[in-house]
Amino acid sequence: MSVDDQKVALFIDFEYLFFTMSNQYGISPQIEDLINIASEYGELKVAKAFADLAGSEELRRAAYLLRTQSIEMVDAAGDHSREKVKNYTDFTMLDAIYGTYLDQDDINTIVIVTGDGHFSSVVARLRVRCKKNIVVVGIPHFINRELYQSASEIRELAIDADACPVDREDLIAFVKNSIRTHPYVTFNKTVSIYSKVRQVDEVAVRKALASLIDENVFVQMIEHTPQSDVRVLRIPDSEEAIA
Repeated sequence: MSVDDQKVALFIDFEYLFFTMSNQYGISPQIEDLINIASEYGELKVAKAFADLAGSEELRRAAYLLRTQSIEMVDAAGDHSREKVKNYTDFTMLDAIYGTYLDQDDINTIVIVTGDGHFSSVVARLRVRCKKNIVVVGIPHFINRELYQSASEIRELAIDADACPVDREDLIAFVKNSIRTHPYVTFNKTVSIYSKVRQVDEVAVRKALASLIDENVFVQMIEHTPQSDVRVLRIPDSEEAIA
């Protein structure tokens, strides 16, 4: 059977993908790379990503990355009523994988984006018992070793942490100008606007701006407005006096 006759399903552990890329490399995941990898094995019939969106504003903001590639975002809502949040992302994703296997027997290859060893059992079962081609895609150094033994194939994503560097001095100048010309300059709005204007990765901008706040280049303060209290960026008083 040629690749053209093959059918493929893609399942993405978006929490693993986003937070590992963000925390370890300071960049956003390149979702089109996942589409390209999955498409190497045949026609992409199913494409879903999973995350507890209520648990993270960063994940909610990053969901647009999936929409631009026509990937369905499945909100695996966790139990936030507990002192320690109960996360159901893995369970929701496993249920979808098994459901696709049972309902769509024409799927030949299942591509699973994760590094979580909890998926090793389902990966092994689908490969050995169900005779499916199971491809695990993960981030180098962040793939559980059991997955290497369980999957038909492991694909490691290419990481280019320097692809969209943030110009520190340009960011400082941009934020200072914004503060001096607008009354309520917030962290999130600044990140969003700067990344779009400069065509720089939003996660990289977020990390760079957070570092500037840690270094006291900028400070965050609560401003009272008629509508609500707003946390805004400000230039430290000592520097404003010099300026």
